[in-house]
Amino acid sequence: MYKAKSKSIIIALLIFMFVVSLLSSAQTPPEKFLGHRVGEDRQLADYNQIKAYFELLAKESPRLKLVNIGKTTLGKDMIMAVITDEENMKNLDHYREVARKLRLARGLSEDQARQLAREGKTILLITCSLHSTEIAASQMSMELAYDLVTGRAFFDVNAALKDVIVLLVPTINPDGHQMVVEWYRKYVGTKYEGSNMPWLYHPYAGHDNNRDFFMFNLAETRAVTKVLYHDWFPQIHIDEHQMGSNGARLFVPPFMDPPLPNVHPLLWRSVNLCGINMAYDLQKHGYKGVVHGRSYTGWWIGACDDTSWLHNVVGLLSEAASVRVASPIYIELTEVPKEYYEKRMDFIDPWPGGWWRLRDIVDYELTLSKSLVKTAWLHREDFLFNSYLMARQSIEIREKNQPFAFVISKEQADPLTALKMIEILQFGGIEVHQATKDFIADGRYYPAGSFVVLLAQPYKAYAWALLEKQKYPDLRQYPGGPPIPPYDNAAWTLPLQMGVRCDQIDKPFEVPLQKVEKVEYPKSSVPDSGYLGLDPRLNASYAVAFALLKGKAEGWRTKAAIKTADGTLPAGTFVFKNSPDTRRVLENVLQKWPVPVKGLADVSGLELAAVKFPRIAIYQSWRGNMDEGWTRYMLDDLGITYTILHNNDFKPGKKGAEKKVNLKSKFDVVIFASENVDIIKSGRPGQRSEYARFFRAGSTPPEYEGGIEKEGIEALKTFVEEGGMLITLNQACELATRELGAPARNALSGVDRTKFFCPTSILRLKVENTTPLGYGFDEEAAAVFSGSLAFDTWTPPLDWDRKVVAYYPEDNILLSGWLLGEDYLKRKSAVVDVKLKKGHIALIGIRTQHRAQSHGTYKFLLNALFYPQGI
Repeated sequence: MYKAKSKSIIIALLIFMFVVSLLSSAQTPPEKFLGHRVGEDRQLADYNQIKAYFELLAKESPRLKLVNIGKTTLGKDMIMAVITDEENMKNLDHYREVARKLRLARGLSEDQARQLAREGKTILLITCSLHSTEIAASQMSMELAYDLVTGRAFFDVNAALKDVIVLLVPTINPDGHQMVVEWYRKYVGTKYEGSNMPWLYHPYAGHDNNRDFFMFNLAETRAVTKVLYHDWFPQIHIDEHQMGSNGARLFVPPFMDPPLPNVHPLLWRSVNLCGINMAYDLQKHGYKGVVHGRSYTGWWIGACDDTSWLHNVVGLLSEAASVRVASPIYIELTEVPKEYYEKRMDFIDPWPGGWWRLRDIVDYELTLSKSLVKTAWLHREDFLFNSYLMARQSIEIREKNQPFAFVISKEQADPLTALKMIEILQFGGIEVHQATKDFIADGRYYPAGSFVVLLAQPYKAYAWALLEKQKYPDLRQYPGGPPIPPYDNAAWTLPLQMGVRCDQIDKPFEVPLQKVEKVEYPKSSVPDSGYLGLDPRLNASYAVAFALLKGKAEGWRTKAAIKTADGTLPAGTFVFKNSPDTRRVLENVLQKWPVPVKGLADVSGLELAAVKFPRIAIYQSWRGNMDEGWTRYMLDDLGITYTILHNNDFKPGKKGAEKKVNLKSKFDVVIFASENVDIIKSGRPGQRSEYARFFRAGSTPPEYEGGIEKEGIEALKTFVEEGGMLITLNQACELATRELGAPARNALSGVDRTKFFCPTSILRLKVENTTPLGYGFDEEAAAVFSGSLAFDTWTPPLDWDRKVVAYYPEDNILLSGWLLGEDYLKRKSAVVDVKLKKGHIALIGIRTQHRAQSHGTYKFLLNALFYPQGI
């Protein structure tokens, strides 16, 4: 009987192995589909091929389901592969619901949570190639998917997939991926092989697409955020990137100092657990040069991986050493920096130099990804229960120095921007309530309708970090030495950036509250009066004004504040004649921008200056300028149209043409986004520029070399003299001060970093709000300072004039972030209105539209677009 039973078991096992083998052989490997091995030198799969491969694998394997998570900026489908055991695949909605209940914790006892943790599956999200030139992970994703569905791994992956649901996004930026592959293929085998594209690899953001994960401007960001915090609720998330070529071969967590204090300690321990396990498995398989605890900090930068920390998700980052897209590189041992060829406890097995290929990156990433699947499997119940535990403690435990709430008053200078901020908070998963009665909190009065963000909520860390003012620690290379800069920003405080009044409330208070499920915008109508007024304090008023001027409406701006039937409107108020055409435009545009339209019966006693439809141009260099991309995003978002100008547009054309380009005949406004002035002028950074070490002459095709040159400078000066408006943003201001002779200089130029240092932070400005560039501002504003300027001005020669519009006060300049050397900013100018003959130059020496986040200072740029005539 025993022998018969054993024989039956053996037969069953043989049948099972045959079936598994048959199923495995039925899956098409990526190398067969592509015609080359994944990661082969100079071979790349474009997005269409990757998508087609995943579609094929989904047909061939019951372990893989392909879902569409959204559309890209250019309209492509964003795909995500769900990979798990066949039985789990039948119950995905159930496991998503388990994950949601544990993540939010409300209504669950500890016993119920433990039962759900036993019952649930670990959900692991792997996102690849957000930065499109960091392309290896997108290629690797095909092989990873194949290996998982066919059971190829260094552990029992079949058993693991019974307990783990893998969500695999081949690329978060399909548009950029397609651009990069097409550019690379075009120049393979030429001297330009592996060169950078001369434009951004995201239509708006380029590399900054990984700084949008609290603002949600981009379509791709919103798609991934829905996966993370609305639809799938993964407990673990890794975002796979690439870095420079000469140091470590791979970074995995733990992260380096400083940690963001709002993050739950258990979250950091979980991050370290996953990171060390990845490093262990990489070492076990012979992969050298793996580092942790360097370069990448535990300070939040609004990125894809680190925003997860603030939602109690184990957010991980990997950074592999890069090649030239898909072309191999050779690194001499002498070219490896000292800190990366000596053994240290955080870098225990240095890489000796040599050839480094795309396939090497694929191998490292395959191993770390599989290691993470293994860790998710082995610690399944812990990850699930910890998700609940961190959320419950966020709700129940009030930490040291934790505010009770943040209150966004109903009374706002720009109420529509305040409502937009509420929507942003909600999309990130923050619970927002609205007071149904007037109330007092911390001695301040708030009217009914004010919004309240209680910190006793599952995503406390996220709400707290977004709404508080940051204080970045003063880290130095040695006592009294140079500061250790943050990886990116030192501050991001959303209300300050958006110009929204938001108060931190420390003491508990009571008021009837109603949870806000959806933000309700006010309705707007057109009064029956001879003239109409639009409040310049609202950013949306400029969108409405543009639509009206485009529709041929007759418009003005007031030179002083005016009284209306229900209050006062400030200097710079838009005034339009109320004609049938005006009403037609308003009936349409107010649906999107419901600004209050004020009726004005008589304007004969008002000081008015005409404003006309602005013909706008934006300069776009061939160096892929992110600030230029965000400028376009801001204008597109407001419905303001423009023309893009390149270098040749500033130069005379064929022989016999005019000696100088007549910009004024085509445009009223020309915008230069923040960019190194030497790049603008010549296409290459100056020797002292921080960008000089990245520049390689002759690395791009000749049609993309150069700048606007001397002819462009002369054309711009003539443009201004003839009445044009030249807008220079942040670093581009030196185009005006250095090349055009504007009566201002950067007072920070040449100041040593030990004396002045201000990494991306938020500073206080005083604003002259009765002058055109300052219209619509309060007397103070919060401005983003990032590589910014502080101007000294002086009495100019004939033909020139200047008006200081915004300047730094004498004390308490820092609002959020890190500032060393405040004295260097005292009473220095940040925004200057320069006049040259008939025209103007707007020197805006701050990040006025920083990553389309700083709505509170948009108006410096917008006022320059709608500058009243005759002033």
